[in-house]
This record gives sequence, structure tokens and C-alpha cells, in this order.
Amino acid sequence: MAAMEFDDVYEEIRGVLNPGRLKLTSNSVVFKNLRTGKVETITKDEIENIKWMRRSRGYGLKFITKNDSSLRYDGFKDTDIDRLKEFMTINFGKNVETQKMAVNGWNWGKVSFGAGNLAFQVDHKQAFEVPLKNVSNSNKGKNEITLQFHQADDAKVSLMEIRFYVPPGDVDGDPVEDFHQNVMRDAAVLTAKAGDAICSLSDINCLVPRGRHELRFYPSFFDLHGKSYDYKIPYNQITRGFLLPHKDNRQMYFVLSLDPPVKHGQTRYQYIIFGFKKEEETKVELSLSLEVIQEKYGNNLHKEMQGPYHDIVSRLFRAITEQRITVPGSFTSGAKCVGCSYKASAGLLYPLERGFIYITKPPIYIHHDDVASCGFNRSNTTTGRTCDFEIQLKSGGSHVFSNIEKEEAKPMSDFLSSKDLRIHAASNWDKKINYTVDKDRDIYLEHVQNEGQEREDEDDESDDEEEDEDFEGGEEEEDALEYDSEASIHSTEDEDEDGSKSPSSSKKRKKSEASSTSSKKKSDESKKKSDDSKKKSDESKKKSDDPKKKSDDSKKKSDDSKNKSDDSKKKTKQKESPNKKPPKSKEQIEDDSD
Repeated sequence: MAAMEFDDVYEEIRGVLNPGRLKLTSNSVVFKNLRTGKVETITKDEIENIKWMRRSRGYGLKFITKNDSSLRYDGFKDTDIDRLKEFMTINFGKNVETQKMAVNGWNWGKVSFGAGNLAFQVDHKQAFEVPLKNVSNSNKGKNEITLQFHQADDAKVSLMEIRFYVPPGDVDGDPVEDFHQNVMRDAAVLTAKAGDAICSLSDINCLVPRGRHELRFYPSFFDLHGKSYDYKIPYNQITRGFLLPHKDNRQMYFVLSLDPPVKHGQTRYQYIIFGFKKEEETKVELSLSLEVIQEKYGNNLHKEMQGPYHDIVSRLFRAITEQRITVPGSFTSGAKCVGCSYKASAGLLYPLERGFIYITKPPIYIHHDDVASCGFNRSNTTTGRTCDFEIQLKSGGSHVFSNIEKEEAKPMSDFLSSKDLRIHAASNWDKKINYTVDKDRDIYLEHVQNEGQEREDEDDESDDEEEDEDFEGGEEEEDALEYDSEASIHSTEDEDEDGSKSPSSSKKRKKSEASSTSSKKKSDESKKKSDDSKKKSDESKKKSDDPKKKSDDSKKKSDDSKNKSDDSKKKTKQKESPNKKPPKSKEQIEDDSD
């Protein structure tokens, strides 16, 4: 078999599957990328090992070279393994090894480095591998290391970073440092010597991320070097630049928009904001020759540059990155920005010709194409001095910028109309709120009157209930005395053995009758007094300012009088009950007849 060809083969580069054609000859392996037209060739003398493995797109063939590099091609079928083994044995003198893959889903195992790859193994089987040439940066912590990757422009989904936990080892040495050194040996990290810098600017005030940094410009990236962290950012990550004046016209902001954002710990920074004083000047000298400056940058840069600090920095970024620097346009209300607040942070909102940008925390940029409508809330109130500016997005979200002076609403409305942006009406919750105040209305007096009326109603209900209880209680007591089931049928001590009444008993009966009549009179008088006290209490309720206290006093007096009358009733009934004659028996009736 002289040669073999495979048409539907893919090569994965930074997350992008590049289709191509693989040709195996007796002396070499040739792969042609159909997208770029690039041709890769490996001679049989350079091949160290050949491995066959299962991939997401069928099966893959991996070639490991003697110079510690590897090439991997996907898209093979399971029926191709027999032909490949025979071809490799005859022409290359190599056996094709079948590599087993770990599919149990464990996230702990061992890491090995080789052939320019990081291989993560679980139970002596490979779970995944990472080409170290795709690593752009490596950050180490106490027991943790983070790998960041280069991004491919053609990839729809890209792996941004991967993090490994490295447990402390039993042997001498730092396992995290060893891991970091193995990664950095083959990683394509942005590195450059200090002498390769085009120019450098020291002690620049950086608002986001906060701190004083040294800014160094290199041919392919710029380095933002601080006390605790170092950011190396390629120029192709810069998407926009903004040069914005402060509201006091004494400061300037220079903003860089990054995609993807830089990361510091768990915080991502999509924008880098520099702060400059408008009157501050500096002088910088480029390390490039005049010929190189003229060839690469034309008249945009010079060998020696002097001027305001913000102007020098913006011109350097404009010439090196070839990105436009956006400045405020036609909007003005005494300044090019509007002071406002976003959530709990105060900042500045800049209406630009093609969008809105808010600084400083958090920086927000909204393009006009993403805006569904804009509007002012609480701008028609009579008491408020500020209003809210709301931007509704086509994606469904919204941003509300509050505490804007009402004088700024008119210039902003004119600017929105000039940009043909839709202005929506105020929110419903603003229309429902009544901000006017009635000065003649005494809310406290109304509250006191309502409370007094409620208490009067409660007192009337309690009086009715007490009268009903007294009436029912009297009937129960009379029934108990009249139909006493435990009444004795024997003669009392006041009667003689022959049934005749003694004179002492008659005297006692007269005294008891007199006492009962007097007690009845007293009870009647007490009832009259209680009725009079009730009438007086009702009159006092109407006349007094505090109805509750006097009504309570009168109620207590009436209750006391009622209690006295009830006690007198009980005493009279207790005295009358023993003097009543029990019914005579038949024997007594016969004795009387005899």
C-alpha cells in the first residue's frame, strides 16, 4: 500500500475545527488545511509514537514527534483502524497504540507534562489534555493555579481559563511552583524584555483597576505593571477607546474597552480607566528609529513627544492599536456629561453620538442600536429637584440613572430627539404617587377623632352585654331558690316538736322581713344611682376632650353600685331561705287534727 488519503479530517486549533485532507505516504504525513491552505508535513523519521483514541467526532490519530511536540487529527471511523495499523507497521515501522479514555466524570487525578501538552489522568486513563501553546498566562496562588488561554477569532465558544487545586506535598519543595514552571516552559505567554519596550510611562493613576501603575508599550501588547499585579494585554483585545472630560473641566478620563476582559482574582475588568489632571504635562521618547516610526506609524508618532499627559497616552494607543478614540459630540448642558447615580454609586453619564457611557463604578457602555426607548421618571413633580433617566434595552433589560438635576432634562430630551431615539412616558408608579400636600388638613386630629369614635362604640357594646348578663343571672338565682332539689323536709330549729311556732322565731322572721325590705330599698336606690351615673357618664363623654377616661370612671362607679346591690340581694335571700317553713308531713297533719 503506497499511500492513503482521508478527505473528512479535522485539525483542532484553539477551539476551532479546521477541515482538511490528510495524506499518508511511505515517507511522510501531509495535512492540507482547506480553510487557510496551509500544509503541514511530518517525515517518518520525526515520528516517535502514534496513538489511536476516541474523540467527539469519531476517532482521532495523534502523532508525537521526537522534538517533544504533537499533532492530532480527528474524523476517522472505527473501521479505519485495521488499515492504519497495517500501513504504519509496513511503512513507518511503528505500532499504533490504543489509548483508553476516562469517562467516569471524576475531577481529581494526576497531571503529567509531555509533548507540549498537559494531560489530566484519572485512574491511569487520560481524561483530557491541554496544548500548552494555547496558554496565554498562568497565575498561581497558595494551593491553586489558574491557566488563561488565547482566544481564536473564529471560535464561537472558547475556553477562557481552567483552574487546578494542588494539594500540599509531603516532599520538600513547593508543588504549586513546580506546576507553574512546567506550564511556563511550553506556554505561549506574552513575555518581552524591558529593552524591547517602545516607551514607558510611570506613576499613572488608574481608577479601574485602582492603583498607581507603570504603563509600557510593546509591539504586540502593553504591560500595566502595579505593586501587586501585572497585566499583559494584547492590542487585539482593545475594542474601543474613549477620551472624556470631567464635569469640572479640570480632569480627563481615558477609557479602554477590552474583549475578553482581564481578570484579577475573581474580579473581571472589561474596562480600564485612567485619570489625568488636565494641566499635567509629560515628555516621552520612543526607542524606535526614525525610519521605523515613519514606516509603521507615519506622522501619528514622533521620536520625542511632549504635551498634556492624557493627550500623549491617547495618541500612543491610537497609533499603535489603530483603534479610533471617541470623544463627546454635540451634547452640552454647560458640560459634556451629566452627574448622576447608578444604584448606590455616583458617577458621570456621557451622551455620545453613537451611544451612552457611564463611569466610574461600574463602567457601562450602551450603543444606540441596543436602545429600545428612553424616558424620564419623576420629572413632573413639584417638590423633587431631581429626576431619573431610564434606558430600556431591546434585549429586555433596562438601566436607570438617578439623581439627575431637573435642569438637565431639557437638553437631554433635545439630544435624544435629534438622534431619533424613542422617548417613552413616565412609569406608572410615578403617576400613582400624589406628591401634593393639603396644608389645611390636620391628619393627627382626624386620627384622634377616629380612635375616640371606635372606643365609644366598644363601650356601648360592653354596656349592652353587661345588662343582659344581670337580667339572666337574676332569673337563674330565683329558679334555684324556688326549685331547690336539696331542700330539707324536716322541721327547723325555729319550730316546736308539735309543729307550733315559737315566739322567738316570729321575732326573727319579723327582723328578717324588715332587713329584706330595707335591703330592697337600698338596692333600688343603688340602681337609681347607677342609672344616674350612667347618664352623667354619657353626658361627660360628649362634652369631655378625652372620652375614654371619664367613661371608664363612670363605668367603674356603676359596676361598684351593681356589685353592692347584688351583694345585698344575696344577703337578704340567704336570710329568708332558712325562715321558710318546710312542707308538713302526714303525721303532723293528723296530730293537728286531733
